[in-house]
Amino acid sequence: MKEKLIIELNRRNVHYGDQVLKVRDLFSRKQESISKKDDKFFSKYWQVYAWSAIIGFVNNKREVGAQLPNQSSFQFQMISNGSETIANGLMLMAIGKIEATSSEEILNSRKILTIISEYAEGGAKHVLELRQTPGFENKFNYTDDYFFEIVDRKKVEV
Repeated sequence: MKEKLIIELNRRNVHYGDQVLKVRDLFSRKQESISKKDDKFFSKYWQVYAWSAIIGFVNNKREVGAQLPNQSSFQFQMISNGSETIANGLMLMAIGKIEATSSEEILNSRKILTIISEYAEGGAKHVLELRQTPGFENKFNYTDDYFFEIVDRKKVEV
C-alpha cells in the first residue's frame, strides 16, 4: 500500500499558488547550477516549494482552497529524488491533516498533494508577510537566516 501511494504521488505534477511563485523567484536560482555565485539560497524549484510547505506546516499556515494555477516543471518525484526524507515528511504531514472516514480518502494522492500545496502557499505567505515587518525586510537574504529560523524558533505550547 505504501509503495503504491509513493508511486502514485511521484507521478503527479506539483501545483502551487502565486505566493509560492513570489517566494520561489526571491530565493531560487531558477534551476541553475549551484556553482553560480549569487545570493540565492535554493538551486532547485522543488527545494523552495518544500521549504515553503514546511514553513506552512510548522506555523500551521494553510491556505485552504487556495488557487493553485501554477503547474510546476517538476513532478513530486523530483522531491523524492532530491531528498526522500523531505518527500516522506511532506507526505506524512499532509496525511496527518486529512479528515476522512476511509483509508481511500486518506490515501488519495491528489488530496495529499493539494494539502502540501495549500501549506506551501500558507508558508510562502507567512514568509512574505514576515519580510514586510519593519526590521525584517531582508529576512532570508542571507544563508544564516535559514539556520536561525530553525534554531530561534520558540516552542509552541499545546
